[in-house]
Amino acid sequence: MSNTKIITLNVKGINHVIKRRKIISLLKKDRVQIALLQETHLTDSEHLKLKRDWVGQIYYSSFNSKSRGVAILVHKNLPFTLHTIVRDTDGRFILITGLLYGELILLGSVYAPNTFDRSFYSNFLAKTSPVCPNHVIIGGDFNCGLNPETDYNPPKSQPSSKMAKATTDLCSDLGLFDAWRVCNPHVKDFTFFSRPHFSFSRIDYMFVSGSVLDRTRGCLIRTCALSDHSSVSMELSQPYYDPSSRHWRLNPALLSDPKFVKYLEDQWELYLSTNDLPGVSASTLWEAGKAFLRGSVISFTSAKKKSNLAKQLVLERDITDLEREYSRSNVHRLINVAQFSQNTNYRALAISLDAEKAFDR
Repeated sequence: MSNTKIITLNVKGINHVIKRRKIISLLKKDRVQIALLQETHLTDSEHLKLKRDWVGQIYYSSFNSKSRGVAILVHKNLPFTLHTIVRDTDGRFILITGLLYGELILLGSVYAPNTFDRSFYSNFLAKTSPVCPNHVIIGGDFNCGLNPETDYNPPKSQPSSKMAKATTDLCSDLGLFDAWRVCNPHVKDFTFFSRPHFSFSRIDYMFVSGSVLDRTRGCLIRTCALSDHSSVSMELSQPYYDPSSRHWRLNPALLSDPKFVKYLEDQWELYLSTNDLPGVSASTLWEAGKAFLRGSVISFTSAKKKSNLAKQLVLERDITDLEREYSRSNVHRLINVAQFSQNTNYRALAISLDAEKAFDR
């Protein structure tokens, strides 16, 4: 089965019908199946107009036609069955839970205030915690960079802001990880450009639980021509839906191979030397490290499999050549036996297995 593509995007207002259609068309072109939108600037009735074309389900929280507003769009072919809806009254967030491919999941779209508001974070945590299942995907514009060194350009010299600390604490309380940072530990990229400050920042995120992170097959930041924000998209595999699929596991037999053990030790030292840096949390370092080690093991086993296959092909080719040579020599021997029998009165010799043995002697 194909992966599920999920995107979060601050659309910067789609109350104009033309821009609304362009956004829907853009998401369709990108084969998006779940869209988490912020700053829709739509009323309740206008939000319902988003249910067209590929959109089968829509959930939203409205404020007014000039500001805020969040929405979740679900593709009509995606087997999502709604259980609960949790929304605030200020158009800041919408949360839904339901069954996706048979498993309970929480999806959320968030538009955080652009100034620190403690009540927003406490309210969000209070409403999320009671309905939070094992699988969680929350995307949105959190209006802050989590790391002043890596999430801003130019980097900020002052410590993390109150908003960044509150967002980090929120993720810690809910057991969520920054999917893009885990998938791109060495990359600096940004989702917003501030013209007044002439600076770039990464303020749009896809926060996911550990169980979702294990199924994440990539997380990308892409420029969007229809908004001043870039989108953050991720692809999620669904191994629980495919009976033939299995979770990846380490083959314990590899641990008895000294070459493998040495290879893994070297790879881990390399990973720590390039990623154990100030500002990188222990949880992010560990989650990214697991993905790195898994990739290293897969790379080693793949190379080993190719080497063994090459050796096998050489052996099979040698065996084939020997069989052909033996077959040709055997035919020649039988022809000689037949000619010998025709030149003598021993015709019975031609149909006897002993004739060949006698001729060989």
